Amino acid sequence: VQAFVGSYISPLVPNFRGDSKVAAAEKEKSAVEVLPELKLGEKRESEEEKAEKAKQLLISQREKIIARVSVDNRTRALVKGLQRVTDVKLLTTRVEELSFHLLEFPETRGVAIKESVLPTLLRLRQAKDLPLQSAVREALAVVGYTDPVKGRGIRVLAIDGGGTRGLLALQTLHKLQDLTGKRIHELFDYICGPCDTYCILLFLGSILAFMLGIFQIPLEECEQMYRKLGSDVFKQNVIVGTVKMGWSHAFYDSEMWEKILKERMGEGSMIESARDPHCPKVSAVSTIVNRGLPLKAHVFRNYRLMPGVRSHYLGDCKHKMWQAIRASSAAPGYFQEFVLGKELHQDGGLLINNPTALAIHECKCLWPNTPLQCVLSLGTGRYQDGVKNTATYTSLKTKLTHVISSATDTEEVHTMLDALLPPDTYFRFNPYMSEDIPMNESRIEKLNFLKSEAETYLERNQAKLKKAALVLGQEKGPIQRLAEWAKLKADMYQGLPFVSKL
Repeated sequence: VQAFVGSYISPLVPNFRGDSKVAAAEKEKSAVEVLPELKLGEKRESEEEKAEKAKQLLISQREKIIARVSVDNRTRALVKGLQRVTDVKLLTTRVEELSFHLLEFPETRGVAIKESVLPTLLRLRQAKDLPLQSAVREALAVVGYTDPVKGRGIRVLAIDGGGTRGLLALQTLHKLQDLTGKRIHELFDYICGPCDTYCILLFLGSILAFMLGIFQIPLEECEQMYRKLGSDVFKQNVIVGTVKMGWSHAFYDSEMWEKILKERMGEGSMIESARDPHCPKVSAVSTIVNRGLPLKAHVFRNYRLMPGVRSHYLGDCKHKMWQAIRASSAAPGYFQEFVLGKELHQDGGLLINNPTALAIHECKCLWPNTPLQCVLSLGTGRYQDGVKNTATYTSLKTKLTHVISSATDTEEVHTMLDALLPPDTYFRFNPYMSEDIPMNESRIEKLNFLKSEAETYLERNQAKLKKAALVLGQEKGPIQRLAEWAKLKADMYQGLPFVSKL
């Protein structure tokens, strides 16, 4: 067929091939002519897209600048409003508006300081109206202002996490309270706890810090609440707890734990505790687990640092108190992780089981020119296992136990601080226990055993305890008091030695 077509048909239509060649040539020619036009069109479109993107970026930046200017102007207006108003009730409302604004836009605190918000608030704090005083104290804390320490220097209380073994720390605080004649919130300027792995309820780590510092609950009431609530939270059927572990990775009821915290703590925010003039600085530590490795510590504070002062640790004061405790007590395997904003929190003891070094760092940010007077570190007991492994092999269980033990160890921090801090400044109480008590123990007889262990330990360390009480009780001298008074007046009147008329 091909031969027939090629031999007989093609001669009859001589222009067939030629026409096809011409058509192909014309098509190729038209394609060559159109290609530059297409490229030019694409170039024009890409240039237009770039111009449009640049225009949108400019508009976005302009909107941000306008918003920032608007926020800054709002800050200036709120500060100026405080300086013009004389009515006490209206002043209280204006101060609360300023606090709310600075909490929402913390970056504007620098603008407020430039507008002399600190002298204004310090003068208002001299007023006799109690609601106004409370509102002003909160506003000062939001800005980042910190009053001088209560004693000769900074007095720090750091409590290890340890679950129900926190009864050991409680007994030490009982003895110190008896020796000094003062309540715990009066003895310390800063109280910190991690609410570490397995930490629960009202006395342990961060929870104990909140009870003693913010709520100022007497130690006797704390122990009663602890025993009652401990049995409620740790009361769980083994089968039900095991099933819950399978789908929620939590043996105990996280919802019930949240309910108890809301009932006991209320809906107050961390920073609201600054309204109390006797409340020390308090913090709780959690671990953020959704930002990749390494894990990061988060500090829930009832204070803010001055603009320009940066802590090594993430954190803020705007969250509610029950949220801080819930986040810092989310022990893996015991309670579910806690979602707060865009962050996922677990137990602070994953990173910081002994918070003493963190507490010292935060104190030096708060009072950079004030020396340490007393650092009291309270452990929750140690147990030394007498079982020895073979020299050639360890089981998988032993390996995992060693990893967990090293991750939650508290004595390495103690060894470092004991070598670095000045003599007669650092005191650590952490007794050896004759029996290994689990951190979620709730049986009454075992809790009584812990209490007796602590009393025995403190009797053997009576001299050390008296020394700590003596250091804690050191008061300010007249020169220090005069210097602090002069600085306060200078801050109130921007260096002018006038006397307040309020």
